[in-house]
Amino acid sequence: MRSSFRLGRILGIEIGIHVSWLFIFAFLTWSLAAGYFPLENVLPGRDNLTYWLLGAVSSLSLFISVLAHELGHSVVARRNGIPVKNITLFIFGGASNITKEAETPGAEFRMAVTGPMVSFALSAIFFTVFFATGREATALNAVVVYLAQINLILGVFNLLPGFPLDGGRVFRSILWKVLKDEPKATRIAAGSGQVIAYIFIFGGIALAFIVGIGGLWLALIGWFLASAASASYQQSVLTEALKGAKVKEITNSSILSATDDITVEQAMSTMLSHNQRALPLITDGRMTGLVTLTDIKKVPKESWPHEQVNRIMTPATEVQSVSPEDDLTVVLELLQSAGYNQLPVMEKGKFRGLVSRAELLQYIQLKHDLAK
Repeated sequence: MRSSFRLGRILGIEIGIHVSWLFIFAFLTWSLAAGYFPLENVLPGRDNLTYWLLGAVSSLSLFISVLAHELGHSVVARRNGIPVKNITLFIFGGASNITKEAETPGAEFRMAVTGPMVSFALSAIFFTVFFATGREATALNAVVVYLAQINLILGVFNLLPGFPLDGGRVFRSILWKVLKDEPKATRIAAGSGQVIAYIFIFGGIALAFIVGIGGLWLALIGWFLASAASASYQQSVLTEALKGAKVKEITNSSILSATDDITVEQAMSTMLSHNQRALPLITDGRMTGLVTLTDIKKVPKESWPHEQVNRIMTPATEVQSVSPEDDLTVVLELLQSAGYNQLPVMEKGKFRGLVSRAELLQYIQLKHDLAK
């Protein structure tokens, strides 16, 4: 996800925070400090500093809970052979960047249901702590009760049967198992997601006239769900359209190559004259590296005439490639997850051409037109 910064790794999975998280962290801390903790039945009679500290601790703890929820998805995904690139916390919670869809309804079900189960487990733990401490009106119990309640709400909310919520994915996995038709199951689950999203939108707008700005927040969540449901369905349609199609079907084998001792200026001239965004560098039939427009733009123009491309290229050992027999779904996943514009096609160590984002989109459009 763009505009995010990296925190570190947990269980080998990169954890990041989107800048929008800072907004919701500040907003949630303020709302808890000013509106929730001072309530008569929560923790009355404390000073403002205490309320702000409790608000900050609770907000941070909530997002740790969200992270645990997403880690649940990610761990099960990896156990089912599904790569997880990273987890990003953002304004609406968190998202696991799972780079491909489950291949069976069972894997989909296990992966989807784990997140809410983690939330329910955390809720049970926090409620247990609260009852074990005698339910007294202490600062600790105020935070613990809040976390118990919010994790319960998080688990229930995510089990709503609307795609792409966890419940929507559980719903899709059951339909997939019963109907034996993944695309149809996805259409039904996505439609359910749209219905739930619009209930949130219109319900939130109506509530705004009754309870104020809190209703608009519900409407905003609905808008996000509607957008996510549409995007997830389109992603599923794209993946289905590419199933069974091979990389060799759209490989551009007429790509011009060069040796890695040419200058940046020569490389740029070659790429412009042949309308290429990348130039494979070949020596004795083997690709030694790849230089792209992005690489070239990092070099000052005054250095182009004498700077050699072997100083700025990405070495072949670091270049992500595909084989002619790979499914085009592999190309789609790599282009989306890693942000590449093109991928070299390699066969037994030999360079066979490039497959680009533009060629993939053209193929998808052609398939779409033929299906009309």
